[in-house]
Amino acid sequence: MAAIIPLGELPVGRSARVVRFASRKGSRRFLELGLVPGELVTAVRVAPLGDPLEFAVMGTRVAIRKSDAGGILVREEPA
Repeated sequence: MAAIIPLGELPVGRSARVVRFASRKGSRRFLELGLVPGELVTAVRVAPLGDPLEFAVMGTRVAIRKSDAGGILVREEPA
């Protein structure tokens, strides 16, 4: 079984399922963006200076600061 990692560490092009939030801070905003536990998230790209990160979730794209993405724990899907 794959390890649980912060969303901010997910390599570009890889997909993962949201497991839980590391803290309650910002979790409501993440839920509103579609980052609900069990949902598939794909890392799309990283901004030129490394922040923010772009993810595909529920048929749309969202940009999240790297520090915020660190608080979302995911389980990487097999390649």
